[in-house]
Amino acid sequence: VAPGGPRRAARARCADPGRRPPLARERRWAAMEPRSSLASQASGRSAVARGVHFGETPTETRGVHFGEGVENEASAAPAAVAQQVKTTPLSEQLQRELERISPQPPGPRQAQIDSVLAEALAVCRGACVELAGAGALQEEGVADALLPLGSYHLGVTLRYDEIDVLFVVPLFMQIAELPEAIFAELLRRGGAKNLTPAGSDGLLSAPGLRFELRGVRVKVLLSQRIPLLPQPRAEAIVQNMAAVFAHEASSKILSSVPNPDVFRGLLRFVRLWARQRGVYGPYLGFPGGMAWAVCCARICQMYPSIELSQLAARFFRVLSRWDWRQPLTLDGSAAPVAPPQMVASSASGALELSGSSPIMTVMLPVGAGIPATSTLTVTTMKIVQKELRRGYKMVQHVELVRAHWTDVYKEARFFQRHRHYLEFDFMATTEAIHSAWLAWSRQQLQELVQLFETMSSNIVTLRPWPEWVDFKDAEWPYATAVFLGLHLERGTGDGQQEGQRRSCDLREPIVKFLGAISAWPDAEKNANEFELLIKHMRTSELEQWLENRQKGVASSQGAAGTSINSVGNQARGGPMGTGAQLSITEEDADAAGLRECSV
Repeated sequence: VAPGGPRRAARARCADPGRRPPLARERRWAAMEPRSSLASQASGRSAVARGVHFGETPTETRGVHFGEGVENEASAAPAAVAQQVKTTPLSEQLQRELERISPQPPGPRQAQIDSVLAEALAVCRGACVELAGAGALQEEGVADALLPLGSYHLGVTLRYDEIDVLFVVPLFMQIAELPEAIFAELLRRGGAKNLTPAGSDGLLSAPGLRFELRGVRVKVLLSQRIPLLPQPRAEAIVQNMAAVFAHEASSKILSSVPNPDVFRGLLRFVRLWARQRGVYGPYLGFPGGMAWAVCCARICQMYPSIELSQLAARFFRVLSRWDWRQPLTLDGSAAPVAPPQMVASSASGALELSGSSPIMTVMLPVGAGIPATSTLTVTTMKIVQKELRRGYKMVQHVELVRAHWTDVYKEARFFQRHRHYLEFDFMATTEAIHSAWLAWSRQQLQELVQLFETMSSNIVTLRPWPEWVDFKDAEWPYATAVFLGLHLERGTGDGQQEGQRRSCDLREPIVKFLGAISAWPDAEKNANEFELLIKHMRTSELEQWLENRQKGVASSQGAAGTSINSVGNQARGGPMGTGAQLSITEEDADAAGLRECSV
């Protein structure tokens, strides 16, 4: 063999496009593939090759992708599955996933909801008769229907979601007197449980109440149509008109989209994704349902003629790249932007912290400059933006048949991602007290993340998980927990030297929060009947807690975690402990996490 002959021959074989190794050939095809929703209609050969190239066997990729979840069948007939990938449009796949994961209420459930709402209307009318008399109501007139609000109005309510409705009160009546009359009427009729005030939900907070009747959870808001009022602004909203403005907002959203059915499909997908990824719910600083609805409606307006799967990709791409110096509005018009020095607690225009980037602001389509994201903070904004970028990346993989729709909204691994957690246990002796305690706590939690940002942002960063987790407690019949992930910032704190254990003093935000939540108006009436216990938990302790919850094992207050402080004993005359010192210490030697947590 001549010198260099084998090497020259090998180079010639590699340089010949017809003799390119199979793996390199598939890489070339994947690079040439257009990133569009039509990728699912590519040739069966390239689709299967991409799956093998990225390590996705037909069993892993195709079975879950279409919602069958039957691995044996997929592996037994890869040709049939590949054919299904080839012929099924992505929009149809996404629609199947939505029907499987988040089905809308079936016919019998909807009939039950209609029956409960009819009874709720009769209760409201009965309360008006009790206060004003039948004669006065006949002269002035009273609402003959409950107006839908929120997700119920937009048509994206899931099977067991709370139903939000509006009862328009006659002008001659005092709204402040009506909630107690409705409570009394519900108790007189019987069957209703978990009666609590409606509580605040953003800037459009209206008086009302929550209750559960025949398995349907209902929130009734009370409002009046007051004529000749000026246009509402963020700093000047008449509370007696707030629910009417909320109804107008959802009506404008529906009337502004080119195709309401496609809009509902996109909103259902976004709500599912936001809940699974832990970025849904204003009570811990994340966008609520109306904010996500405005975002979806704006995307539908920008791209009126594309399919659902393409809209999902545009949703993540547009919002992940949005310049939040300009708030997002439904009609695309310029909204008032806050001046650079405005603090985050301001309630007007685009909220912005002094010396930092603007907070993402979504405007409601009513009034002038009313944000739907009034509780959003810098911490939660960064979490939302990170999830939007991840969502866009995953949708791109779905379009190239490299991932499934289930991967886009796969539940975040919150309970495994952090080494340190704060657990807030809300407990009570009866279901009614527990519901009232949670209703009050939900309002106070809206300020918790902001408290940590203001007072302890240099030592710890929070990752709130906006989900109420019910569990069994050994002492309290009704118990619900909320978890916050803790990330201790690197570097030394004030007065600490290199080599010493890091000690984070969380006294100020915790005590501030305890002072606010202990002001519950019903605390004295429910003495010895409720409690809030705040605990620090390490990852191993939380895993044990979750395992016990899954098995239905009652947890003891001293079984896992370290107790920090509690609320409830001050109603019995005990001290709240606001002067105690809370320190969390981390050992640098083995990086094992929090070692000491005491008050």
